[in-house]
Amino acid sequence: MDHRTQSPIARRRAGAALLALLAAGLPQVGLRAGTAPDAIVGTWLTEDGGSRVAISAARSPDGSSTVYAGKVAWLKEPMRDGKPLSDANNGNPALRERPILGLEILSGFRATPGGGWAGGTIYSPRAGKSYPAELSLGADGRLQVKAEAGLVSKTVYWTR
Repeated sequence: MDHRTQSPIARRRAGAALLALLAAGLPQVGLRAGTAPDAIVGTWLTEDGGSRVAISAARSPDGSSTVYAGKVAWLKEPMRDGKPLSDANNGNPALRERPILGLEILSGFRATPGGGWAGGTIYSPRAGKSYPAELSLGADGRLQVKAEAGLVSKTVYWTR
């Protein structure tokens, strides 16, 4: 039967069946068990677009698991006053001259059975402090970065 002669109800049913078939074949990415532990490996653009963070995997010091860490791989504005941007707000005066470019800002994350990554910290060069954090992938493919500071938490989203 030609689609022009089908009733509107029949066309809607056919359309719904086609959508169901297409959706069944799509990969499911999201906050769930079964997310590949290495799914966060790669380079991510921070929410404000000011930097890119390269996340990599390595064996834990005791060799029993994989841990994930991230370093600043790119800065939109890498220089200030003719000098490389430095970790000027660090609480430790001895570390204030180290460059932000190449600085490890994510460390110690391990994949969880629920499909996320936990147990790590995120370092904020703006604040000069580290915070406990959790990472997860959203259904839209963005990396959700949730940092805790006492009773307050902040969530930002990074993109590939």
